[in-house]
Amino acid sequence: MFKKLSILFSFLFLVLTIGGCGASEDQSPSTTNQNSASEDSQFVEYGVAGRIVEITVSEDESILGSILVEGSEENGATYTEALVTITSDTKIYKNELSSFEDLTMDMYVNVFFQGDVKESFPVQATAKQINIIPDDAK
Repeated sequence: MFKKLSILFSFLFLVLTIGGCGASEDQSPSTTNQNSASEDSQFVEYGVAGRIVEITVSEDESILGSILVEGSEENGATYTEALVTITSDTKIYKNELSSFEDLTMDMYVNVFFQGDVKESFPVQATAKQINIIPDDAK
C-alpha cells in the first residue's frame, strides 16, 4: 500500500513540475512595449507608416520640426495617423543617412517612435528613426 501511494505522489509531483515549466502569459512577446524601437528588442513595429501630409519647421534648435503622417490600417503600423516631432537625434534614412530637409509632402515613410506617445488624435510622438520608402519599393 505504501509503495502504491509513494508512486502516486511521485507521479503527481512530476506532472505539477512539468506543467509549471511552461511560459506564463505575462512573459510572452505580445505583452512587451512594441511602440518603441529599443536596442534589446527582437521585434520592432512601426509607430506609424504612411504619407507625409504636413511639414512644420521649428525655430527651436533642439527640435527641427514635425510631420503629420497618415496611413492605412493594413500597413503593419501601430497607428494610422501621427504628429511626429523630429529632433537633432532623429535618424532619417533614404538608402543612406539623410536629413530633415530631404522630407517632402506626399513622401511615404515608416516612423519608429522614441519615448512616450501622447494618446490624442492624432497621436503625438518623437521619432527615433524615419525610413523614407521610394514609391517603386511599395
